[in-house]
Amino acid sequence: MGAGKDFERAMSRITVLAIHDRIGTFHSLKAFLFASDQRRFVFTDSPEWCLKHDRNKVLIMVRQFIKPDQVDLELMKLLRSKYERIAFFHDDAGGGIPRLEVLPLVDLFYSKALFRDRSLYRRQLYGKELYSDYYHGKYAVTDQDAKARAVVEDQAQLSKLRLSWNIGVGDYPRGKLRQRAGVAVSMALGFRAAKPFFGSGALPRDPVGSNRGTVDVHARILLAGRPSIAHQRKLILDRITGHPSFLMGETSQAAYNREVSNSKIVLSPFGWGELCLRDYEAVLGGALLLKPDMSHLETWPDVFLPHETYAPFDWDATDLIEVAERYLGDEVARKRIAGRAFECYRDQLGQLDQRFETAIAEIASPAS
Repeated sequence: MGAGKDFERAMSRITVLAIHDRIGTFHSLKAFLFASDQRRFVFTDSPEWCLKHDRNKVLIMVRQFIKPDQVDLELMKLLRSKYERIAFFHDDAGGGIPRLEVLPLVDLFYSKALFRDRSLYRRQLYGKELYSDYYHGKYAVTDQDAKARAVVEDQAQLSKLRLSWNIGVGDYPRGKLRQRAGVAVSMALGFRAAKPFFGSGALPRDPVGSNRGTVDVHARILLAGRPSIAHQRKLILDRITGHPSFLMGETSQAAYNREVSNSKIVLSPFGWGELCLRDYEAVLGGALLLKPDMSHLETWPDVFLPHETYAPFDWDATDLIEVAERYLGDEVARKRIAGRAFECYRDQLGQLDQRFETAIAEIASPAS
């Protein structure tokens, strides 16, 4: 009887193995850090502690093998032999999954975004993302550090994929110094020590109504990342440079936050992935989100319903100016879409606790 109770306790408690950085601490881990039943979770940044000292039987891995970008398969095999259940939370910003080699070694695999066409995970995508593969194929864009990534060999493994939550869940507006301090404290005292560094989390009552619209199109974007990732931004910058409606260049974080909340439109191209912090900054600021077409992707919170919660343009940016000018000239439609985006976002955030609890219940369920 005693051994049975010990096993039941070990299965009910969950170890969360994560890393200390701003995205992990202030976005990916938020649902864990503010869960109603904190006694259930044990947080660690040490795989060695997991292997040598952890008595729990359920492991959740968050943001692992990102820094450095290399899967430690030997470690994964050791963890697999120790734990009854393992869930891997893939934490990149795009639909591509560069760490698919862990899939056979875990029970469930959660991702911030997933391709609607799951068969894409059986293909080798150049630069790991569908859009980098597109620019490589159409424009012959190449990367100096290009490398082949694992693909799904066994179709049955795709059934392990689950949609988690994206960077819409997190700490807004951004405060770089505050968040960096929170990460530093969490490294010294543990992940929970970062909680006092979160903002209030209060949503604005009427962001569209309070947005003064002093900026037409907020477009403070830079070329960043590998060429195949950055090419979309190059196409966009080529289109908008010199256009009087687009606010470009660099500024401070504080000025950026003020500008976004007073912009009619916020342009948010893809970055390292399709999802960007500015997607949700635009929604919280009451601006119309102007973004490359997202129809290939599933994600949550989902503010990417075309012409209902955002304004899409094509991946070559050929219609970018036309779409922007259309909504600059139609205030009613622009405000309607911006307002609907905020309503969708607010309503989905209200479902986070239930979504989290449902995921935890499945993760902790004994294998059938």
